[in-house]
Amino acid sequence: MKIIIINNLYAPWIRGGAERVVEKTVVGLEKAGHEVFVIATAPKESRTDKVFYLPSIFYYLEKYPLWRRFFWHLWDMINFINRAEVKKILQEKKPDLVITHNLQGIGLLVPGLLRKMKIKHFHTLHDIQLLHPSGLMIWGKEKIVETFPARVYQKITRWLFGSPAAIISPSQWLLDEHAKRGFFTGSTKKVLPNFFPDQRSFSQKKNETRNMEHEFLYVGQLEPHKGVEFLVETFLKFSDERNFKAGLTIVGSGSRLEEIKKIVGDNKKIKILGRKNPGEIEELMLNADCLIVPSLCYENSPTVIYEAIAAQLPVIASRIGGITELMAAAGGLLIEPGNQEELLKQLKLIFTQPTESDRIREQEAAYQPLDYITEVTALAADNTKY
Repeated sequence: MKIIIINNLYAPWIRGGAERVVEKTVVGLEKAGHEVFVIATAPKESRTDKVFYLPSIFYYLEKYPLWRRFFWHLWDMINFINRAEVKKILQEKKPDLVITHNLQGIGLLVPGLLRKMKIKHFHTLHDIQLLHPSGLMIWGKEKIVETFPARVYQKITRWLFGSPAAIISPSQWLLDEHAKRGFFTGSTKKVLPNFFPDQRSFSQKKNETRNMEHEFLYVGQLEPHKGVEFLVETFLKFSDERNFKAGLTIVGSGSRLEEIKKIVGDNKKIKILGRKNPGEIEELMLNADCLIVPSLCYENSPTVIYEAIAAQLPVIASRIGGITELMAAAGGLLIEPGNQEELLKQLKLIFTQPTESDRIREQEAAYQPLDYITEVTALAADNTKY
């Protein structure tokens, strides 16, 4: 089967988990015998044998002033230039299936184009970009998606998107958020993890020669909505209590890097490593005692948690969005977002109760999600539904 995947970013222009999901999807589909092409954006137009990059400022969008981003989002809804370019690629490659992911930057005219060209279309949800242009809903500020401007925006995106043949989401929570606002009424809906790493690769590399100190790990963007500053402040308090011998390693980059460095100061128990490649992150997970995901925004189903599950690394995460259902399946520990007392309690539990970590590892080892590639291929082959 010939498949085109469309996402606003693709390697080497990577910002977050969605891009890594798309990369894994491409690899998985190719291993399954499908011919796969990618359409994405980049600061400059370019093309390889398999990837078409459309020119866009999207990768650097957050650096622009708010007024310019506002007009950019308006243009994104009517971007007829990108629509024409996507149409040329579709006419050239003649795909059997198009799987879209995040379309901001590519343009919201693409779903209508696929309907007009009668090309089978699956859409994969990653966040609330169709409900609010920021793609973010912050804990305690949930009404952002209920404001009058947000409802107008949703009416437009709902009309532009219509009902693709299938909607795929890693969490039931995200499907429900769209369904209760009238999205995708005619679509087949499927909850699937975007990808799940091979547990065997982790088990073969497991490093048993670790020191006796506990090592906690954060991997992600250093942005306000990720709760990293809250994590650092809480960990400093934790490590000072009863002189716990524990370290925290922070992996990632973002706008709050310098502020986090100020909070850490000369404390030697916290290491800030910056960005690391997937292999380096895997090694860090194998040598850590617990991953912490302290998000203050409603997450769909974070890629980093799937990686931790595959490494059988216990997870402490915020009780928010799709994280809750993932933790229920994989046995991790939950906290109220931004609640320092709850995080301190769970840090102490991991530190003082080895049996709790063992319980989580056993549940992670038993976690068997549906295979994304197998399920998507089956959906595509089932023509009776479309």
